[in-house]
Amino acid sequence: MSSRKLRGIKISLLAVLALVVIITLFFVTKAKQEVDEEILFTMSSNAERVKFLNEQGLIVNPDPIAKEEIIIPSEANSTYEEYVKILESQGFNIKPYAGRTVLRISYEVLNYPDFPDGVTANMLIADDRLIGGDISMSGEDGFIRPLLTNKSTWELKEQNSCNNPDCQGCQGDCENCPDCSRN
Repeated sequence: MSSRKLRGIKISLLAVLALVVIITLFFVTKAKQEVDEEILFTMSSNAERVKFLNEQGLIVNPDPIAKEEIIIPSEANSTYEEYVKILESQGFNIKPYAGRTVLRISYEVLNYPDFPDGVTANMLIADDRLIGGDISMSGEDGFIRPLLTNKSTWELKEQNSCNNPDCQGCQGDCENCPDCSRN
């Protein structure tokens, strides 16, 4: 075999090896990202859920107002489809949970703009993982809105009960707020 042919084979092998390395790195990076996302939304305790809501800018009563098992519908109706759209706007995909029983935990929101009472943060939990959520209020002025939005995070942080935009723990009683400038 000529040295020219041998060199061509070596270059081809190096190109194939480089391609294998690039493909492997792509899949490893993607898998790591998926694991990181899984960890981000994993919350097995009430304290973890309350902390997560606080990080979204929501100041909530730490004692849930409701905790119940619900079944995710297998068949869609128009109301369910609208709810699925709200979840999808936040990056959640609830469709794989169709027909499964999940936990819905609701917290009273204490700092929602323009609505001092009656607003709840609802979290859907399966296998200790957040799979969906919303902010809602029933009644004449009722609504259902996404739990996770950049706009709500900043608006709500600015309007918490001590008016400190960095506050994460104030619940109307700044003695419990480690970040509050009033202490």
